[in-house]
Amino acid sequence: METSPDARNTAPTAPEAEVGTLERKTRGARAELSKVLADLAQAQAQLDGHHVQLLLQANEQLVIDAVRSRTMAESAAQLVTELTRSSELDVLTGLPNRVLLFDRFTQALTHAKRRDSRLALLFLDLDQFKQINDTQGHPVGDAVLRAVGHTLNACVREVDTVCRMGGDEFVLLLAEVANVADAGLVAEKLVASLAQLTTVEGVAVHVSASIGIAVYPDDGADVERLTDCADQAMYRSKRAGGNCYRFFTAHDSHADPALPGKPRDAGDSQLLEANQNLVLSAMAASAVAEQKELLLKDLQHAATNKDEFLSVLGHELRNPLAPLVTTLDVMRLRAGGHETVEHSTMRRHLGHLMRLVGDLQDVAKIATGKVDLRLAVVQISDVATEAIAMARPLLEQRQQRFSFNEAPQPMTCRGDPVRLEQCIANLLINAAKYTPPGGTISLTTRQDGAHAVITVKDNGRGISAEALPDVFNLFFQERGEAQLRDAGLGVGLALVRSLVGLHAGSVGARSDGVGLGSEFTIRLPLLAAEDAEPLQAGASALDEAALTPRRRILIVDDNYDAADSLALLLRLYGHDVWVATHPVAALQMVATATPDLALLDIGLPGMDGYELARRIRQQYPELRVAMVALSGYGRAVDFENSTAAGFDAHLVKPVQIDELEHVVRTVHFTPPA
Repeated sequence: METSPDARNTAPTAPEAEVGTLERKTRGARAELSKVLADLAQAQAQLDGHHVQLLLQANEQLVIDAVRSRTMAESAAQLVTELTRSSELDVLTGLPNRVLLFDRFTQALTHAKRRDSRLALLFLDLDQFKQINDTQGHPVGDAVLRAVGHTLNACVREVDTVCRMGGDEFVLLLAEVANVADAGLVAEKLVASLAQLTTVEGVAVHVSASIGIAVYPDDGADVERLTDCADQAMYRSKRAGGNCYRFFTAHDSHADPALPGKPRDAGDSQLLEANQNLVLSAMAASAVAEQKELLLKDLQHAATNKDEFLSVLGHELRNPLAPLVTTLDVMRLRAGGHETVEHSTMRRHLGHLMRLVGDLQDVAKIATGKVDLRLAVVQISDVATEAIAMARPLLEQRQQRFSFNEAPQPMTCRGDPVRLEQCIANLLINAAKYTPPGGTISLTTRQDGAHAVITVKDNGRGISAEALPDVFNLFFQERGEAQLRDAGLGVGLALVRSLVGLHAGSVGARSDGVGLGSEFTIRLPLLAAEDAEPLQAGASALDEAALTPRRRILIVDDNYDAADSLALLLRLYGHDVWVATHPVAALQMVATATPDLALLDIGLPGMDGYELARRIRQQYPELRVAMVALSGYGRAVDFENSTAAGFDAHLVKPVQIDELEHVVRTVHFTPPA
């Protein structure tokens, strides 16, 4: 059948069909590429900004951690190297010890045998070293040993080894010697160099040595034999008068034991070994003592830093307390000398807080039981009542049943009422912490002969028999206590023991075991009836104020609240008061106020209180003004600094009203000496 021409023209040829297929594939590839590009753009958008920053930070952290790990690894390797090195060195001289010498000796012998060469061993013992130790003392003796070690090192090559065997004995290993005479030349150099040691640490000394020489392979083929030969030759030098050297000879092996020197029988060898062990033990003990001394110095330094920190902390805590205390005094004076229950509660707790701040500034004295007490005649019932008031909020919060069994007869002792209140309150608060809610706590006071007995008993968690002897130790906590809420730091009971001891009393603890409650008992010596003088009610603050002459007072303090409240209090006393919060303003105010009493804060900005006092004296030499320092610091050195700067008195913040009134009434201008 024959195809028409039109049909032939419309039918695609093979190349055209292939081109069409390629075009379709191209369009598909373009669409796929567009999709990939869109996905890439979306991924880039997601990685922009925060995600990129996170990846960068993570990468940086990885790099930092890698560097840190490498540094730690290098430090650890260096530490291992240092420890290994220190274990092979003599503590006193820094020279190789017996262990390192034996190792090097063994290596040198192996090398000499392989190369068929010689090595020499020199045994050196100082002459009359005991006399130096006895006459000049051990510190000089140690210095001589260090100087000898340095001198010996300077006389030999780097390949040689100088070792201190112990005491005043040294060993020198000459790794390679061409001939026997070379060892003798080294020995002559050693004798001459030691003779030049005439002064050590400013002390005149005479140093000489006896030296014995043994040579491999002439005198022996192993470490023990060569050491023994050199030792015998050294004693022949001793018998020759010292300050010389001798080579080992066969005669040394048959030396007369009766001659001065070292006998050579087996028993005496054991004695020598025992003596050397004793010397090594003494050296080890000396090293331990030195390390202990260094550790003690570090602890003392840390304790000094701690005390300084607590002193600064106490100063910073006193500043906000000062206006609070003064404001309470102002409120009491405005009420005619009477206080409400609320104000009395605030004063009681502020007083307790101030004493605790004082403890911070002198924590070392608390730890050693050297706390200053303000002794007075004290009624046990009064301090017990105050302690109950301090602990009652916690007792009520935990809904615990509390009872107070007071002694029927009055009991009086001599003590610091605040400290005694603190002791009883600590026991009550401690009992409340370790007694579950709803538990029972009791406080009992009774008389037992010449003592007052104060007992705090609870039915709480109790104390194990193992922990009971340690409950009064500083920072002690029985296992599991640290997990209890408000368990504290383990200071309260230690403080109770310290304070009760200062009152010539004792405190003890008793418990039948964990879960069976505990009982703490304080015993205090009572005053005899004739010594228990009744407390006399003093005159009120307003009555004393009426007896105080009116004064012109300048207050300089950069704490506005403290300055204003103190000025308000003094004005209620009837005094004329001026306030300055900057030392420059205070200097200008002196000219117009002409005060006769100046209360100057020490920690002023720009110019401290010491400098301000000096400038007032210099600029106003005719002004008869008494100077009183105000400071949050109350150490002995602070009082001394105030006196040296020309102050007439030193008050510690927050100032108590009775101390302030006493100063205002009694401190007057004193002409400089």
